[in-house]
Amino acid sequence: MRNYNTAKTYFETVLSKFPTEKCEINLNLNQIEITATYEDENYIGFDGKSTSTEGGCKHCGQAISMIKDYKTTCTTISKYNSKNILLRLTKTMYYCPDCQRSTTEKLLDVTGNQQKTNGFITNMISCLKETTSYSMIARMHKVSTSNLIRHFDKVELRETQVNPRNVRNLSVDEVRFIKLENANYQFVLMDGDSRKIIAILETRQQSFVKEHISGMFGRLETISQDLWSPYRSIARSCYPGAKVIADPFHVVRQFMWAFSRTRIALAKEQGVKTNKHWRLLTKRYSKLDERGREKVMILLEANPELMAAHTAKELALEMYSCKDKALYIELLEIFKNYIDENNLDEFQIAYKSAINWHDEILNMIESEYSNGAIERVNRVIKQSKNIAFGFLNLARATKLIQFRMN
Repeated sequence: MRNYNTAKTYFETVLSKFPTEKCEINLNLNQIEITATYEDENYIGFDGKSTSTEGGCKHCGQAISMIKDYKTTCTTISKYNSKNILLRLTKTMYYCPDCQRSTTEKLLDVTGNQQKTNGFITNMISCLKETTSYSMIARMHKVSTSNLIRHFDKVELRETQVNPRNVRNLSVDEVRFIKLENANYQFVLMDGDSRKIIAILETRQQSFVKEHISGMFGRLETISQDLWSPYRSIARSCYPGAKVIADPFHVVRQFMWAFSRTRIALAKEQGVKTNKHWRLLTKRYSKLDERGREKVMILLEANPELMAAHTAKELALEMYSCKDKALYIELLEIFKNYIDENNLDEFQIAYKSAINWHDEILNMIESEYSNGAIERVNRVIKQSKNIAFGFLNLARATKLIQFRMN
């Protein structure tokens, strides 16, 4: 397969047939004289030639003025609305009598033999900040998807440069990102202060995570996580001096699940019809308006067991909204006595979870850190994966998510 410039081929075979003198834009570049303009529905093209009389030898640095030849290049320099701007430029090739080597002058901001200016590439890559696919961005800029990916792989982004040694408060979670042979979930690490993604490990397996994060961080103060015990074991093993903080959402969710299971069980066993107003029942009673409270009270007064479950749920919400350890312990005892008196088995399961994570919940009460930011990252990961119809390269996918979120 021959090496060819697609933009140059298009310019010579198609665009050159549409000369114009009424172009919407004018191109003013240093040491370049524009000699002709072309425009069709997809591109704006300019013919240009160099006006320089001397250059510098790239090999020995001497000033040179002896012309050896001329070289024509076709470069995509920018984008105007939906049209790419092409410049077919005739450049001067100088000959250096000192080192007897030739040098082609550099008039555009182009790296190496790239056929696009650095500004165009930067603008193209910046579009990946939006939650859209590689192919969509490639079509917008009239390049191939593989070309866009190649430029993205090459570029060094400040968003991906996070120093783990400076992290003091860590958030961890798992996400179904890339399906690998031995792992369905990946392990996400985030700085709890800057809310930047540090890394995404290929699996959440305990041995693998221990091996990778042991020694990664300097002096961790807190680690916030959901209620998955292997993460707690990893934290205690690798960073015993750090406080493990339970995420409030995952703690409260245990009690909301308990209420939902109780409500559904009552509907199945006793025919208590609550499906129409389940949102009102789930929402905190103090946040309902007057009409909502009336509807809830009608349902609760009709069934004492539903009333007991709803009261237990309200006690749990009050318990985990407080910011005082002593008050929390007092409310926890009241909650335990209440669910014992009313035989609320589902809430007993949630209570056991609260006891198993007692120390971490106490840390949660006095801490401002949670997994809220990392859950937002998980949402962006899922959106990006769905739009792209899945990812295969974890390193590239991690770089993309860091670029979008950091």
